Amino acid sequence: MTEVVTFGEVMLRLTPSGSDLLVQANSFDAHFGGSEYNVAAGLVSLRVPAKCVTRLPDNSIGHRALASMRESGVGTYDDILTSEGRMGIYYLEPGSSPRPNRVVYDRAGASIAVTDSESYNWMEYLDGAVWFHVSGITPALGQMPYRATADAIEAASEMDIPISFDINYRTKLWSVEDASMNLAPLLEKCKVIVSTEEDLDRVFGLKGGSPKQLAEMAIEHFKCETVAVTLRNTQSVKRNEWGGCATGEGGYVESKMYDVEVVDRIGAGDSFTAGLIAGLLDNDLQYAVDLAAAFSALKQTIPGDVCRASRAQTEELMKSGGPGRIQR
Repeated sequence: MTEVVTFGEVMLRLTPSGSDLLVQANSFDAHFGGSEYNVAAGLVSLRVPAKCVTRLPDNSIGHRALASMRESGVGTYDDILTSEGRMGIYYLEPGSSPRPNRVVYDRAGASIAVTDSESYNWMEYLDGAVWFHVSGITPALGQMPYRATADAIEAASEMDIPISFDINYRTKLWSVEDASMNLAPLLEKCKVIVSTEEDLDRVFGLKGGSPKQLAEMAIEHFKCETVAVTLRNTQSVKRNEWGGCATGEGGYVESKMYDVEVVDRIGAGDSFTAGLIAGLLDNDLQYAVDLAAAFSALKQTIPGDVCRASRAQTEELMKSGGPGRIQR
């Protein structure tokens, strides 16, 4: 199988060791992540080859990020390193009820945000690709990433490559009005749209009485082939009910809901998308949603942005529905 290709920023994540607040932290655990990279790495864990188009600074931090991408099995391109910009950073302050998780960004001037959109050779990157994925975070990073996202979608469409798009609205990047207006033309050529119930409501004004009604409203609104929505009931910072649903040519489907004891919530939605793409490549919507829900439930039990669970582990959870006897 040739690769799934994704496009987005790879960031350095710094998390205070232990349960420290950022204002009192003296040491940090370091990880690399970013929505589209997380999807690519998740796909590799599910035995689907994937590459990530991004830009990293040509310095020690950028080289470490590149090494991390390679360690995860994600493919890269020869032009990934650039003399322009810097490594974007975000700080995650883990919460504990009643204190929520908190993210502080330090990403202005990141390499991907200052790279000229014309420097991306999309015909080369997408040659032989079986799927292209991007999220709403990338076009929100600035004019050049927005233009590059539009060019990538146009190229994939011309090459008849299926395109998936995760809405991934971020309040700290742009307003609801800007997101709604600027995402609309990008979504027109996308085959699969992934979102949360919250983002469909606040960005596009879509609100259904049930997950099925919401998914059907969304697919009518976007005029795409498939809409998938994560379903979540956050009981506390450390406890989550988690699942997903989708509607498409096979009708409406739902996964089972998982009771998740949260270790690290970051990247759960990206893991859902990875599982969904992996399942859709097998042309089975029910399997895709089941795989997505189980894989993303497992992600929340794993530190870092990326889900390292295997497809075998994920399918075992799909069968069992929850923890069983110790495996030895």
